[in-house]
Amino acid sequence: MLSYRFIIGLAGEIFIRLRILSFAGCLLVLAGCGFTPVYGNRAAPGSVPAQFDRIEVTPIGGRVGLQLRNDLIDRFSARGGQTAKLYRLDIVLNARKEGLAIQQDESVTRFNYRLFGNLKLVRLSDQQVIFEDNARTYVAYNVVQSDFATLSAERDAEERAAHDLGAEIATRLSLYFRRVDMENDAQP
Repeated sequence: MLSYRFIIGLAGEIFIRLRILSFAGCLLVLAGCGFTPVYGNRAAPGSVPAQFDRIEVTPIGGRVGLQLRNDLIDRFSARGGQTAKLYRLDIVLNARKEGLAIQQDESVTRFNYRLFGNLKLVRLSDQQVIFEDNARTYVAYNVVQSDFATLSAERDAEERAAHDLGAEIATRLSLYFRRVDMENDAQP
């Protein structure tokens, strides 16, 4: 008769082998479907990092706008930002905070901070808008007894929202540039 430990050990080995086979199968499927990473060939002139380096981010109003602009400049200028700019990124922000957790005495103990961005990518050579989209992010913060701590939590929420919105904008632009690069490769 088989012992309980032997059966558990055998099941564990089978599970590990199935995970390895599943991972190998996923790799084969990805290789067969033509999957290429978004940031693929970084040295190619049409690559996403090369295109990011050619974007000028216009000033955005307010403290959160400044944080978002600085975040985007950091993301886009990984190559040092010394190349000639071909595009201009215009962003209009709209921020809103709303009470989420309301006590019986109608005091708010938690806020949602929503940051919306309307972005337009303009080609500088002919001032044509080549990409337009909306992005948004939500973050929350608590209201506590200390006014300083609450203000600090609100500022932290604004910084997190700016960082998250910057990541969302960079993702959308990278997908746009990747699609354009793939369309250019497909043309004879």
